[in-house]
Amino acid sequence: MTEQKSIENRLNFTAKVSAWAKADPLFTTRSFTGAQAIFSGSSTTTFNALVLDPTSNRGAFKIIDQARTELFDGNSFAVWSWQEGQLQNLPVQAGTIEEMLVMTATVADLKKLPANQDLLETTHVHHSAHLMDVGSVIANVFGEDPEGIMVQSIYAAQEDASILDLKVEYHLAYENGIAAATGSFILEDGIAGIYDVAVRPVLQKKGLGSKMFDAVLAEAIAQGATSFTLQASAGGAKIYERAGFTAVGRCWCLDID
Repeated sequence: MTEQKSIENRLNFTAKVSAWAKADPLFTTRSFTGAQAIFSGSSTTTFNALVLDPTSNRGAFKIIDQARTELFDGNSFAVWSWQEGQLQNLPVQAGTIEEMLVMTATVADLKKLPANQDLLETTHVHHSAHLMDVGSVIANVFGEDPEGIMVQSIYAAQEDASILDLKVEYHLAYENGIAAATGSFILEDGIAGIYDVAVRPVLQKKGLGSKMFDAVLAEAIAQGATSFTLQASAGGAKIYERAGFTAVGRCWCLDID
């Protein structure tokens, strides 16, 4: 069962990053032997992803080198793995590979949400102006990192028609007219993957992130979600454990600049 949950997490994540390619004509998806790649057309490790197949016998170094040459063409991208050893055997500096926990829950597992009767009021993103606000919140989290500028430029470039084709559902919370927090999910086969829960830094440590997380869960349930999957840092796992999530595996990410 644990292995199945890890597979579901990988497939949902791939669906999330691939969804942008179906909505934005500048995005490209491509299959390599042993991996699926998504390229935004810009240099960003947030939107450019190389998702490794854990069952592939092909070495990660060869896959990465081919993808860098034939698709990403010198642009930054992130390599994702759900198989221990795929990235760890690469000739990279210690500490450059980020390890995350794969966490899941069913509706019955959720402990916090049913007790929260006062859910955060959120705006469901249907328009380009709202998606631009999503980008501004996430970009602020990056601070001075140039990645924030790249991320915001992609959100800001979307038109209303593209958003209608985007299967990822984004939500926003405003405070005094300013976009304060965001969160998103993509629903695939009854499984809702939770992503991009972020709060503008000046408004953090007020519980807004937890309220946004609850609001996203509630909306996913309203749309038919029966279970949930997400990726969490070791330090952030306790937040999700308190909500009823359980760690079922690990995944790893390596940024290629």
